[in-house]
Amino acid sequence: MASLTPSLNDLRKFRISKRESQEKFWGRFGVTQSSGSRFENGLAVPAPVALLLKLYVNGKFSDGDLLE
Repeated sequence: MASLTPSLNDLRKFRISKRESQEKFWGRFGVTQSSGSRFENGLAVPAPVALLLKLYVNGKFSDGDLLE
């Protein structure tokens, strides 16, 4: 089965390319900065968050969609 999320290294690079802090990036997914840091360092991302990440990274929805 294919992974639901990009690699952890890719997530970190994606966040940095957007010039966002961990707090801002992970907060849009309902994740604290500390948990986001743990995910970027190898902790398994919960399936609901992984699905949101995949959709967001692939442009299926925008920041505004996550805030509604």
